[in-house]
Amino acid sequence: MSTIQSRWTVRTMTALVLTGLLSGVSILSTAGGIEFRETDTLPYVENILFNPSSVGIVSHDGRLFRIDRQSHDVQQLDAQIFAQQFPKPWPPKPAEPPHDGPKLLRSSGGEEFEQTPGSCSEGVDDAHILRYQQRRFPDVLKPCSTVTAVEIIGSQVWFGTAEFSEWGDSKAEGIVVQALHKRQKIQSISAKSGLTGGVIRMLRDDPLSKTVWVATERGVNQIDRRFRVTWSGYWYEEFEASSRKSQTLLSPPPIASNPFAVLGRELGVEDWLAFSRVVEHVPPAERSNVRLYDFHMYGFPTQRLSHDLNDLVPFFIQAAQSPVEAIHLFGLSNLCKFDDPRVQEFLVTMEPNTTKGSADQRFVQDCLKTRAAQP
Repeated sequence: MSTIQSRWTVRTMTALVLTGLLSGVSILSTAGGIEFRETDTLPYVENILFNPSSVGIVSHDGRLFRIDRQSHDVQQLDAQIFAQQFPKPWPPKPAEPPHDGPKLLRSSGGEEFEQTPGSCSEGVDDAHILRYQQRRFPDVLKPCSTVTAVEIIGSQVWFGTAEFSEWGDSKAEGIVVQALHKRQKIQSISAKSGLTGGVIRMLRDDPLSKTVWVATERGVNQIDRRFRVTWSGYWYEEFEASSRKSQTLLSPPPIASNPFAVLGRELGVEDWLAFSRVVEHVPPAERSNVRLYDFHMYGFPTQRLSHDLNDLVPFFIQAAQSPVEAIHLFGLSNLCKFDDPRVQEFLVTMEPNTTKGSADQRFVQDCLKTRAAQP
């Protein structure tokens, strides 16, 4: 098994299914890389909305959040309640979906920048190109920086930046504020200024508070008109105390997510009390050793997960039968990592019911062959 084959992440296994290439291919994560990172499970903010009492956060994976303006408490909402609190029409989409060639970045007012991203890795040094109102825009950014978000505030333009390579996105210049009508840098705002991270995912001017809301790979921030970071919150995931469901929260200092809370959400767990009871029976030493990385990098491992985790197998089998594609793929692709007879029984039962030549069939057959070859 090659290194490339082992670098599979759940968010892009869908691409493999669609192309029928579940074996032997490297694919990209949500952040654009082939290596899983802990931030890949945090909300990937793609829009920020406003009402008088709260701020709405739209995540790429469908999670929707409300942040209270006064307390900064965060609450995850279902689509119906979110739409009631933040009714459409929403401002224009901040960006077009990624595609080859230039892509559009939009401010909340609908102004558009066309960008050809920069690429500076593996011996390639291609500077980014920005165009505004059909002309080349004289930005003050470094050539290798790629603009990930844009907002126009009065005579200023705010650029969120990142750098991209085969390993994903990484920090560039944070936020760069410059004059809109001439090549003049006004301010830089970065993690050193108090931002929750260096990769800028989204930024929007809040007309109700005269602050700019900024989403990074790790959290959410507010910046005032004097370019000061006035509030920051870091995303993390934990079990809710009574229901034991997974909940996504914000914390002033960074807090690591509970990996089991993340796994439960990604498995589409329905009986959260049963799931949490299983987690509580995992020995504390083993619980502390569990890494999300081990569940998000794919291939057929020569070393399987600890036997202390075998009581989780029914939840992975249930996920593998889910009609929701992402949940199905996450459950199925992790089953081969367990040394538990129930996995063998399930795969043997599943194999005749898979579509000939499908990704599911190839995965099941390859897993069974791998298990048969191991002592």
